[in-house]
Amino acid sequence: MKHIEIDCHFVRNLCQQGLLRVSHVSSRDQLADLLTKPLPKAPFEALRSKIGISDRSTILRGHISDIS
Repeated sequence: MKHIEIDCHFVRNLCQQGLLRVSHVSSRDQLADLLTKPLPKAPFEALRSKIGISDRSTILRGHISDIS
């Protein structure tokens, strides 16, 4: 628990100095949730597109069927 107290004081000091601003991030915009939580399809796809990852499976399917 000591390390959490140190981190808290460190962040608080940075905020007081005007070097850091802490703001709320809604869960629909929380990019970390993409890799840390099981999400329903729609929120998963929305967050995935925000980090620049697209669904390539449809493109691959077309090429695979052309080769077969």
